[in-house]
Amino acid sequence: MGVIDLGYSQGLTGVWWLLPGAIALLPLGFLLASKIRALAVFTLPDILTSAYGDRVSIPAALMIAVSWSGVVAAQMVAGARLLDSIFPIVGFGTALVGIAIVFVLYTFWGGQLSVVRTDSWQLILFIVGLLTCIIFVVFTPWGFSSGSRLALPSEHFRFPVSLSFTWYDLLVYYPIIFGLPFLVGPDLYSRILCAKDESVARRSVLIAALGIVPVAFLLTVLGILIRTLFADLPTDSALPTVIAELLPVGLRGLIVAGFLAAIMSTADTTLVTTSTILTNNVVQPLRPLQPATQLRTAKALVLVVGALALVVALFQRGIIESLALGYTIFVGGVVIPTILSFYRNRLGITSTGAMWAVIVGGTAAIIGAFNNGDWLRLVVGEFGDTLFTTLLGPRYPNILPVVLSLLTVFGVSWLTRNRRNIVGGSKI
Repeated sequence: MGVIDLGYSQGLTGVWWLLPGAIALLPLGFLLASKIRALAVFTLPDILTSAYGDRVSIPAALMIAVSWSGVVAAQMVAGARLLDSIFPIVGFGTALVGIAIVFVLYTFWGGQLSVVRTDSWQLILFIVGLLTCIIFVVFTPWGFSSGSRLALPSEHFRFPVSLSFTWYDLLVYYPIIFGLPFLVGPDLYSRILCAKDESVARRSVLIAALGIVPVAFLLTVLGILIRTLFADLPTDSALPTVIAELLPVGLRGLIVAGFLAAIMSTADTTLVTTSTILTNNVVQPLRPLQPATQLRTAKALVLVVGALALVVALFQRGIIESLALGYTIFVGGVVIPTILSFYRNRLGITSTGAMWAVIVGGTAAIIGAFNNGDWLRLVVGEFGDTLFTTLLGPRYPNILPVVLSLLTVFGVSWLTRNRRNIVGGSKI
């Protein structure tokens, strides 16, 4: 729904919401999948534990829980928008609560195995729903083929950049904030770790990378077609408007089911991954649990994370904005130490450096997340705002946490490795 909305508002460049992810999946499949499998762990923070110890994995797990609550919230909002489009009498608020309950209980009862098994069917439902929606928008007399089409702005056909999507967005902002979660993502890593063997894991990642590309263009083109039929639609309402205004009553349920399937396939994976991470990497190190208790704790935390996500959703800022918020916190706090963990000995990364990278990058991201970065601008002051805008671009509240994480992990690692020499030199 976010990509459709971007296609509606900015044209072909909307595909870049997903294409950086497809590009990031290539090194994940070719380089990292085998390394991840070789560690024989259960979660992404387990990778940090094996590399650095619990002092890094615990704060990283908490950062993941905070950021992924925003991601789940975005799925809830998207589902509620769709449900509201076919049952407007229900109202968005009631639809949001209903969707949240369904998502949470579905994940609570099924767990990871049911999530993996049903996702393939949900993918089929999504593709059928998407293609059916495009067909009706294009070929029906009251759709694109009618004589009352609206003129599209010329900017909608510019690619790979446009006035609303600059080279800075293409080369810096989107690859970092929306690409890196595909290279390092707890939901993706959980699938790699659950795969039958290394070959299946690598092949699945690469197939996913190829599959994202046509889906990204189909979603964007659908958004562009909707723009020819409806002008000045509110945020996140392009697809719901088409469903409510153009589709026959009998097909509305099919289309909504198809898109809800795609949304649920993300929500359930994110919920079960987050609850597992909190259980294995926060609760277990602090209070060791027996296997049966561990399972009950994980299921209980599905309810807790779901409730937190619902609270976030009630104060949502739009699907794209909510996802950007969650991804910024995740990328700023977790991505850099995780990538470097695979090469820590060669690069000399220490556990202290990794720990402070999580804390510094994640904290900066959380501060920058409030009021579209206004809090971070307040912290750095007018001079800092000018400096960071010049160095990192206008979206520096999203980019700065990643830079701080990178500088911290290398800087603190160097200090801890050379602490004795520094102290000895000061004595002399």
